[in-house]
Amino acid sequence: MSEEARAVDAEDIPPVAGSHDTDIWLTAWQVAEGRFDVALDQHVAWSLVPMDQDWMARLFACRRAVALQRDTYADALRGTPGAPTWTHLSGRVARIDQISVRYHPSEDPAERGLVPETGGAMQHSVLSVREPRAHHGTIVGWIVRIRA
Repeated sequence: MSEEARAVDAEDIPPVAGSHDTDIWLTAWQVAEGRFDVALDQHVAWSLVPMDQDWMARLFACRRAVALQRDTYADALRGTPGAPTWTHLSGRVARIDQISVRYHPSEDPAERGLVPETGGAMQHSVLSVREPRAHHGTIVGWIVRIRA
């Protein structure tokens, strides 16, 4: 049965992050390409770069903020002009939210093809990035909460 045909639970609203919590973005295609996995309660030590805030605004329309991302391609920019600032973070995975969104044809002539529905991102809590829940649209990433 397709993801669209299965019953989809209402969105999970994450609790407010505590003082020792940091939310990190993982991009779906990078997770798939690298066969990367992370699970609840796992200890991680990651090198991170600033998150694309325009992408977050498009997905969430200010409903959720994420400052950092694990970007597997950013390493190629180390030492080059304009290279991102790196942040190193370690801790325990306290929460994982699967993020999905529906796409539609762009109405902006400057943007061709399909674009995500602005503010339409749905969040569903999962135990691992390898164990998706039923969702609408396409999984575009995960927000992983790390507790230091």
